[in-house]
Amino acid sequence: MATQELRKRANWQTISNAKALKTEEIFQISLQTALDSLYPHKFKIDRHPKEFGNIYSTYSLPQDVLSQIYNININEKYANGNNKYNWGISMDFAIRNIDNGKILFGEIKRQDGWIETTDMHAGRGNAHERLCKYFTPGLMRLLRQKSGISEKILPFWIVMAGDITRDPRRNREIAFWFQEYTNNYYMWRNTNDAGSLLDFFENNLLPYLL
Repeated sequence: MATQELRKRANWQTISNAKALKTEEIFQISLQTALDSLYPHKFKIDRHPKEFGNIYSTYSLPQDVLSQIYNININEKYANGNNKYNWGISMDFAIRNIDNGKILFGEIKRQDGWIETTDMHAGRGNAHERLCKYFTPGLMRLLRQKSGISEKILPFWIVMAGDITRDPRRNREIAFWFQEYTNNYYMWRNTNDAGSLLDFFENNLLPYLL
């Protein structure tokens, strides 16, 4: 049954004071304060988790490929001992259950869109298309392994913001991509309404983290 416990427990004064911040910061403050109130010391919302910062630079290629490309020593280090080459992905957030180790990774994608006051070309950005990399076999396998989340949902949550959330073309594209996994994306059409975001998370995703 749908509840609104996170909304009820949220520190609305704290959230209200955060409205001048960026969407990513509002997201973190809203969710962290609500979870802390209902589940003290159980959850941590990390911004820009570090797990995947070098997944590409450390990936081994076959020798026949290495012999045909510009190759480098991926183990090369600077004088201070830090790796010279680190490239991978940086997701926007990780919702961690400290007790059981389950993690839901995610991104917040803001993009313009086609609405009443614009034309179709206003939605030509590709932020939404860049999220498709998470559907690739390699990243899906890695995210599932790291997250420990049930396979009934995807191991990531995409939160869309901006006019794209009302764009008739992009809404159809994104809904098509997420068929059978509609709980893994959320159209945050009014980012001043943190309550709707908390309700969606509580009713659709939080049970998989408990």
